[in-house]
Amino acid sequence: MPIITLTTDFGLKDHYVSSVKGAILSQLPEATIVDISNVIEEYHLPDTAFILKNAFVNFPKGSIHIIGVKANQTKETPHLIVYAQGHYFIGADNGIFSLLFETDIDKIIALPEINSVFPTRDIFAKVACEIAKGKAIEELGAKKESVTQMLAFNAAPMGDSIRGKVNYVDVYGNSITNITKSLFNQTAKGRGFMIELKNHNITKISNSYNDVPHGEMLALFNTSDYLEIALNQGRADNLLSLKVNATVIIQFV
Repeated sequence: MPIITLTTDFGLKDHYVSSVKGAILSQLPEATIVDISNVIEEYHLPDTAFILKNAFVNFPKGSIHIIGVKANQTKETPHLIVYAQGHYFIGADNGIFSLLFETDIDKIIALPEINSVFPTRDIFAKVACEIAKGKAIEELGAKKESVTQMLAFNAAPMGDSIRGKVNYVDVYGNSITNITKSLFNQTAKGRGFMIELKNHNITKISNSYNDVPHGEMLALFNTSDYLEIALNQGRADNLLSLKVNATVIIQFV
């Protein structure tokens, strides 16, 4: 039986998450439901994409991922099933799928229009159960050729530097940039470098947080191969004002 995951901005105080789980279990008592995150900032699609993109690749192929962020349906934002990289994704066509995938979408199915003020429970849960029971997604709606695009700022080389930005700040205050390890290596070509930060410059890449003494700044490539600016046992986002969308420049010498 495939796993069904939840990624929402519902929070933990209200009944919304348990209502979705109850709807799934009522239709599919043997379902395995996994929370990816239910505490995403309200309506924040970039955070939703970042968290889901870094989580779903660790799940078995065939897993079904419900996206309950900005889930209301309109004529401009139909509900979709997207099949990509061996996984199923159910959500509104609000730009989230373009943030999750660049070119790896295999199938797009537009679901019939159904009026609901709680589509994550009333529509997405039902569709997830149908897929889990083995129904082909082509039977659940009409084929669609593309998804709504949401422009994302990508890190890029600029002469002897890379200009990127903070994409996400985790619960520890680590600032995760959109600069990948492969882009860094391709641009560095063995040269020295300096990561230019407010009142602090970093000139080496650490392998772990404990490579520097308590309270000192460091940079490392995390498990998803993105450059991360951190403070050993502290919050880099506060100390250096490295909030989401803050600019990060690496100068090569």
